[in-house]
Amino acid sequence: MVKVDKLAVVHQKADIGDNCVIGPFCTIGPNTQIGPNTTLRSHVVVEPNTAIGKDCDIFPFVTLGIQSQDLKHVHDTVTYTEIGNRNIIREFVSIHSGTEEGSKTTVGNDCAFLAQSHVAHNCTVGNQVILSHCVAVGGHVTIGDNANIGGLAAIHQFCRVGKAAMVAGMARLTQDVLPFTIAEGFPAHMRVINKVGMERAGYLSEEIAEVRKAFRLLFLRGLRLEEATNLARKEFQGSKNVCLMLDAIASSKQGLARPESATYEINMGD
Repeated sequence: MVKVDKLAVVHQKADIGDNCVIGPFCTIGPNTQIGPNTTLRSHVVVEPNTAIGKDCDIFPFVTLGIQSQDLKHVHDTVTYTEIGNRNIIREFVSIHSGTEEGSKTTVGNDCAFLAQSHVAHNCTVGNQVILSHCVAVGGHVTIGDNANIGGLAAIHQFCRVGKAAMVAGMARLTQDVLPFTIAEGFPAHMRVINKVGMERAGYLSEEIAEVRKAFRLLFLRGLRLEEATNLARKEFQGSKNVCLMLDAIASSKQGLARPESATYEINMGD
């Protein structure tokens, strides 16, 4: 049974799953899908061509799938927004649709987007991602599974935040952050391995040690990055986690948020 408040507006072409709750003053547009057991508490706007998974909890004044703010957006362009299952989306969060015809913004499963965080057009957000209060994610950003973005952080368009990485609060990120690392600063630089984040995500102590050793090889021995990555591929060829880091280096288009000299002292005390 679907519970729709009498003050909500639900388009007849919206597909609402079983046991959904649509609270007062919600507006749900055409060609939308909302999975079973999802709750829209009140004042939630779901724009056309938006799909929301099951068991989501969406708080007041959230806007989902609304038109891209990209100035290149052409009126009447059809774009999409896909949001997975079991996501918690808190007050005043905005997740925008894609810009180009047929493009989309995607969010995975089991994420938590805290109040006033923003995901721009054409972003790809993985599973179990946390965006803290007032995080601003620019267009075409990719955020890997288990990543954690601290409050008031700003991520420049086209940047990539790797799997199980962390961006500290109030950081200004203009380049890519490798998987399993922590970046902080203004502008942000990678500082150390995200040991706690990896533990929480279920990585073994041996895996964490491999990643730490690879990070030191890549950035703390004074080697050219090309030389360091070649050495790391030979030394850690059996490690899928280190290979993930090396693949991220090889495919980076924005460049890396490389550690500063002060990072050496941090890691020596680690």
